[in-house]
Amino acid sequence: MTQVKFGAELISRLMDHLCSRLDGCEGVGLSVWPDGTLLRSIGVAVELDAEQLSASAGPLVDASRDERQVSGEVAGTHVVAVPGSWGDSGPVVLTVYLSHVPQVEDLKAIEEIEPLVATAAAVVEFCSGEVLRADQMVRMVQHRRYIEQAKGLVMGARPCAPGEAFELLVRASQRANVKLRDVATALVLVVGGTLEDSAEEVVEPPGAALEVARKLWDALSV
Repeated sequence: MTQVKFGAELISRLMDHLCSRLDGCEGVGLSVWPDGTLLRSIGVAVELDAEQLSASAGPLVDASRDERQVSGEVAGTHVVAVPGSWGDSGPVVLTVYLSHVPQVEDLKAIEEIEPLVATAAAVVEFCSGEVLRADQMVRMVQHRRYIEQAKGLVMGARPCAPGEAFELLVRASQRANVKLRDVATALVLVVGGTLEDSAEEVVEPPGAALEVARKLWDALSV
């Protein structure tokens, strides 16, 4: 497993900020998939992220594979693993270790800061010229924006919390075996009729994702 060094200070500061908002925070980690490269980790995440990667099991691995938020325990420590959009190959996963079972307030704080941590990591790597190409960076931003827009559509149609809206999108994608980002993009297209974007190229979702989105929106509109 390779520890990526560049941008360590920026990412660590964001992780420290997240930990400062969470009572009982014992560590935070960030990894990129599908290869499980560890971008940065602090506290117990240094050992526990590596342990899950070595065993190819645990909430971190489950979140990367299923592209859904996963809570559980590792070596007696509670952990929340949150995947975010990265590029075409796989997600970036933020792991947060707590001394207690995650509460609603914890999940809300994590959900608010995770996009900032993931995007900052992507920008740092893009500027380093070692991981992301310009087109990958554009797609990453597109994917994240469409996921957030899709969550908003779900919350508007069926009043619920952001986390519940995200879980609904995840379940729809898993049932149809379609990537979450494709379902989210398709839902925005189905409801809005177009994908507005300032980028030169907007990648439209595949037909299977459009079918899932239509069925989902029909169900939400009842």
